[in-house]
Amino acid sequence: MASDNGSLPESDGNGLVQRPSPFSRWFSHWKRETQVGAPLEPIHCAVIGTGAQGQYLLRYLPRIPGVVVKALCDAYPPNLDEAHRMAPSAETVTNYRRILDHKDITAVINTTPLYLHAEVVNNALQAGKHVFCEKLMAYSINEAKSMARTAQSCGRILQIGHQRRYSVLYNYAWHLIRNEKILGRITTARAQWNRNGSWRRPVSDKNLDPLLNWRLYSDRSQGLMAELASHQLHVVNWFLDATPIAVTGVGGIDYWQDGRDIFDNVHCIFEYPNGVKVSYEALTTNQFDGFYEQFMGDEGTIRLTSDKDEQGFLYREPKAQKLEWASAARRVKSGADAEAILLSASASRKLLSGAKVGQMQLHGRSSGKSDYQLEMEGFFNSIHNGEPVLCNWEDGLKACATIIIANQAMLEQKRLLYTPDMFTL
Repeated sequence: MASDNGSLPESDGNGLVQRPSPFSRWFSHWKRETQVGAPLEPIHCAVIGTGAQGQYLLRYLPRIPGVVVKALCDAYPPNLDEAHRMAPSAETVTNYRRILDHKDITAVINTTPLYLHAEVVNNALQAGKHVFCEKLMAYSINEAKSMARTAQSCGRILQIGHQRRYSVLYNYAWHLIRNEKILGRITTARAQWNRNGSWRRPVSDKNLDPLLNWRLYSDRSQGLMAELASHQLHVVNWFLDATPIAVTGVGGIDYWQDGRDIFDNVHCIFEYPNGVKVSYEALTTNQFDGFYEQFMGDEGTIRLTSDKDEQGFLYREPKAQKLEWASAARRVKSGADAEAILLSASASRKLLSGAKVGQMQLHGRSSGKSDYQLEMEGFFNSIHNGEPVLCNWEDGLKACATIIIANQAMLEQKRLLYTPDMFTL
């Protein structure tokens, strides 16, 4: 199969905060102990789709105890060859169905292009494999639902690759917002992912263009909303514990006149319950201000970024009640010279196995691990011990439906309503 050649920024835990932070203080009550268990039974896995994203996830697999890469699959030989250099003992194939015939392969990591997700995942689940599937869950809502039903009927794990769900920082922010109510009543959220580049890969043969540049064509791709916005709107759904009720938006092919038929810029406004409005923007012509998610309430604002330093910034409203730990927090200037309390994931270096962060149970130390490695660990931990995955098909379906209808609204230039049945089976 062809591969998902997208790459996403890695969160590597650099940029340590040495002074005491509210993040580290909040965790001071957790019992920290290293758990030593019996050796794990090996899980034999395969990677289907070995382009940039497949290779990106492949690099983490040798770091996870009890995981053995048995097979690799891709229709494009250079991708397959590069992945084989990373896992030289793995079998290489160009037809993914050969992998499904292997009875000793327990798990499949699917990083194929979006338009192939439903086919590959449904067949893998029916073959008895547990499946990790990269985002967006599927090309359409109906395809996403078919994958969910197959996972249910086959009794297999289906995890969707929205890796922020496995971020220590994002789980901490979720706790502050949902449990501590640190922002008061949320009224507004913003998110953006701005880049400056065509998103087109050079090809030596024009016949390879649909294979390698599949993201640029609407019969294979859901564009910027699927590849970028889905991560961030998944966070919005998660933090608000809600799904949108309506969306309006505009997009266009206004800069890159190169034969693509998906938008090179998107701008949407989502309406959520209780009057919450969420604005989203993604550009391919300007990288200023990068990417972030920002939640605004009547007592404060939290702005999160999953860049290499993985940091959050908490801004308090003047009328907000004083925080007990604010005097000990590190303060920085950020955004229009406003003062913010720094929330840093680097405090996770102090966490050992057994600590719980938001909705995330840590297994072993999280120090030095990216969100991608933590989500891979979560997938294989679920296979080993039955622990539920954090980003399951329900989360994936909600993000998928959010994106598909937003794209439709931009294409039709209408305000479109979401209905509850879009988000459920």
